[in-house]
Amino acid sequence: AKSDARRFKVKYYKDIEECLSSEEIEAIYIGSETNRHLEIVELATQYRKHILCDKPISITLKEADKIIKMTRSAKVKLMVPFNPRFMIPLMKAKKDIEENKIGELVYIYTISEYGKNPSLIKGFDTNWLFDPQKSGGGGFADTAPHGIDSLRWLANSEVKSVYADIGNKIFPNLGVDDIGTVIIEFKNGIIGVLGAGWANPESYPTWLDIRYEILGTEGFIDISKPYHDLAVYGKEKMVREYWWRNDVRMILDEFIDCIFEDRDPIITGEDARASLEIILAAYNSSKNGKVIRLPVTNTA
Repeated sequence: AKSDARRFKVKYYKDIEECLSSEEIEAIYIGSETNRHLEIVELATQYRKHILCDKPISITLKEADKIIKMTRSAKVKLMVPFNPRFMIPLMKAKKDIEENKIGELVYIYTISEYGKNPSLIKGFDTNWLFDPQKSGGGGFADTAPHGIDSLRWLANSEVKSVYADIGNKIFPNLGVDDIGTVIIEFKNGIIGVLGAGWANPESYPTWLDIRYEILGTEGFIDISKPYHDLAVYGKEKMVREYWWRNDVRMILDEFIDCIFEDRDPIITGEDARASLEIILAAYNSSKNGKVIRLPVTNTA
């Protein structure tokens, strides 16, 4: 924090309340341990600060409900930055689906995301990610929120049921799950399959691996690297397009715009809660070996 403050020539705070009480601060980003999100949101709403909160929104649905209620009552903006919604190839895929370019949507398979083991990150304290009391889970809880939100967004439907297998399968000394797969049945009949976790070895050329395969009745969309390209296979031809990565900038633009325009962000607290509900249902399914139907009645 100190080095970044020097780099960007901004003030460094040791005390969070001192920071939030400053009239110069209008909005904050919460990137803390997940179990601290609620207490930080509570402070931020007391000082009427807008909030960009990292995923998952909280550890429990009860906490998520409190966060949403507090931000609504304080009339401040709450946004959770699910990057895939701002990846240009995925935005193009969403548009193609809405314009019926691949017919009726049937099936979505995504790896979103396979990351490297956080212990490989140099210069950051990642120990809390291996403590479920602080993080809410392991590799699946850490990496699945992005993919789950994008599946809801692409399917344009809420979830009917989930079936999952989550466990410690690759790095035996972690003490938490490192990878998981979940099958999601949406209320409109679309099926989504998500793989997520800390799966990539240190030698893997990129930190994250994110892929989408989207099947319709009249075509197929292949997004093998959503930061770079998209291929649409129609009935008669294939079209491939390329872009540069711009999702982080677009997230910040959307957050700032929703504040100035006094509107809800594209991704709301309710969206983040829905993602968390699916994650918790997936852990429940994996633990009990059963299909879990949503909505979840126990929000503890």
